[in-house]
Parts: sequence; C-alpha cells; structure tokens
Amino acid sequence: MHLTIHRTCLYLIGLILPLALAACDTAPAAPAADAGGGEAAPAAAAPPADAAASADGDPITIGAIFNATGWLAAYDQPPREGAELAVEAINEAGGVLGRPLEMIELDGATDPATVGNAARQLIEQGADIILAPCDFDIGAPASQAAQEVGMVGMSTCASSPLYGSAALGDKQFTAVMWNNIMSAAAAQYAYDELGWRTAYVVADTSIDYSLSLGDYFTEHFTTLGGEIVGSDTYLQGDADFAAQIQRIQALASEPDGLFISSYAPDLGTIVRQTRAAGITTPIFGGDTYDDSEFWAVVGPDLGNDIYFATHGWLGPEAGDRLPDFISRYQAKFGQDPATAFTLTGWDSIYIFAQAIEAAGATDGAAVAQAMEDMTFDLLSGHLDWTPAADGHEPLKEVAIVQLQGGKASFLGWIAPENPPAP
Repeated sequence: MHLTIHRTCLYLIGLILPLALAACDTAPAAPAADAGGGEAAPAAAAPPADAAASADGDPITIGAIFNATGWLAAYDQPPREGAELAVEAINEAGGVLGRPLEMIELDGATDPATVGNAARQLIEQGADIILAPCDFDIGAPASQAAQEVGMVGMSTCASSPLYGSAALGDKQFTAVMWNNIMSAAAAQYAYDELGWRTAYVVADTSIDYSLSLGDYFTEHFTTLGGEIVGSDTYLQGDADFAAQIQRIQALASEPDGLFISSYAPDLGTIVRQTRAAGITTPIFGGDTYDDSEFWAVVGPDLGNDIYFATHGWLGPEAGDRLPDFISRYQAKFGQDPATAFTLTGWDSIYIFAQAIEAAGATDGAAVAQAMEDMTFDLLSGHLDWTPAADGHEPLKEVAIVQLQGGKASFLGWIAPENPPAP
C-alpha cells in the first residue's frame, strides 16, 4: 500500500474518533464544460446582450477562506485575486441561473482551527458553497465544515492526495492535480527531456504536500529507470540548509539533478544557499516554485537551471484566452499577475458556476454530481474528476516551467504516463 493511502486511512480514523455556469461570452471567454464526459463543449446558453440586467435574483453566495496572514498567504492571495476577477466577469455576463454571484470571505490565519471556524461562520452567514484554502493541512477543516452540512467545498489549489472524497467526504474537491500527477510530470520531464538518470531528493516534512511530493517523485523516477542516489529531509522554519548541502557535496559522484520539495518562506533560502555553496546541479521542484517573489530571492545569478511543475502559464503559449485574462487582471490590479496560482482562483469560480448552472440549483448533492459528470476546459488546463468512490482524483495536465537568469519560461504541458497510484 502506498504511503499516501496509509496517511488517508489514518486521517479517516482521526475523523471518526473525534467525531461551472455554461460557458459565457466574457473577456476572457469562460471555460467550456461538457456534462457528458467527452470533449469540452462550446459555449452553451450564452447570456443575451442585456443579461447583466437579468441577474437580479437573490445572490448565490460563495463563502471563501483565503489566508491573508501566515505562510499560506503567499499561495492563497493570488487565487483570491483570480476569484474576484471571475465573480466580476460572470456577473457582467448575467450571473448564474439569473442570479449574481457574491463572494464573502474570512482570513484563516494559516491555522486549521481558525479555518474551520471561519467556514462555519460563512455557512451561518448564508454561504451556498465553500472555497477552501490552498493546502490540505490548513484547508481541510473548511471542507469538513462544508461536508457536515451537505455542501460542496473545493480548494483552489491543494494538491495533496488527501484533498478528496476519501478523507473529506463525497462533496469535496480540489481544483488542481494531485501530487502523484505533479511529481510524475516532473520525473518524466527530468528523465525524458533533461536526461537525468540519477537524482537526490530532499523533502520538507512539515506538511503532507511537500512530503508526499518527494515520495511520488522518488517512486515515478525509479519506475522510469532512474536511480535515487540519496534522500534527505528538511523542516520548515529551520532556515538553514547547510547540513543538507554538506551531505550532497559528500556524494561519491554528482547526481544529474536535485529534487527539492519545500515552500515559502524557506524555499528561497534553501535554493540560494545551495547555489551559493557552488552546487550548480539542476534543481526540480513543484508548484511552490511558481512565485515571482521566489524568483526575485534567487535572482539572476543564482536562479539558473531550475525547473518546476505547476498549474499553468501566464502567457499565450498556454492558451489563447490568457492574454484577455492578463488584460483584465492588469486593469483591476495595475500590475501583471505574479503566479499561475491566480488562474486556479479564476477557474474555481467558473467550475462552481458551470456546475450550479448544470445542476439548476445550489443543492450540494446536485452540484457535486454535476462536477463529477462534467469535464472542464480551464485557463489552467483540462480537468476531469473521478467519482467519489474513487476519491475525486483530479485528472489534469501539468505545466513545466524553467528558470534561467532568474526569469521563467514555459516549456509545455505534460499529462504523465502511468503516474503512481494515489
């Protein structure tokens, strides 16, 4: 049994013991969805020209917990901005079921108990659906609260395989690929395109995200024929990577690459110290590298030969709707979006809107069934979920990005072959 399945079982025991809108003609165009599980359909039931005036019923309320403080704020605030934009765009196009969308939100303070209490408060305030934070360890209590009342909940970007129906219930989802897909894409690109045959893996043990990401990379890289020549751990908050660097430097021969799984704020320190120690070995990581602040921390001198797997790319290379999204973002916020996490917030709102439109109601069971039955053509790629009985695993493409001279460039999409079982 895979390590993550074991964690799921333990988590379930822990639970027991204590107890997307039919595509609309907005700018950018709404992602299309298909209720039959086939190819994404073109816009169906696009609103009339004066539809905005018809969105005058009682609002459909999205209760959102976006951490504004603590380490998770770095990954929650970009989806928050994307979600704001999507609510505005959908309301401009006529809303959902003739009703405007309304988003009410609270800060979870990067604390699981606060997140759970915030979700319950939002439900008491009339939320019809819950948008949860971008991490399982912090965000799961929001989806637990939604499940308790039979409501759909979805994380904007939690990629731990624990974020699904097995651990959280049959109405709970995440909008992004799980770590088994993300790590498999990284391993496949490293093996096939970069020619890695040996790798050294360091995983941050602080949360399930970073730990399982390293586990899955190890599993898939060895399945492809690669060799893990060493592994190590790190604990967020140590802010010192010297011991790990010494062990890397002590290897009998330099590996083809390093896979380092961690997150802000320590990720920048880890990579800077590694490069400053004279280790020029290529580095691969996950979506937490998708952060312009991280790119600035490593800078043009140390930010070289770094690759990461993430949720999308903010440029026309990733899809012809991206320029319109970027223009909308610039008009509202006065700057360019800093990370593809912004896309996951936009996409989450459109998933909800399309599913509610298809269900014809905000009822949790009906919306969850619609989300299972539909496929989604999103700004962050194509998405389909397995049924609740199979965990609500998100089947999704992975964007691969390279950092050279402190600047990022898009390398392409990957749907990895035969990824590890979650």
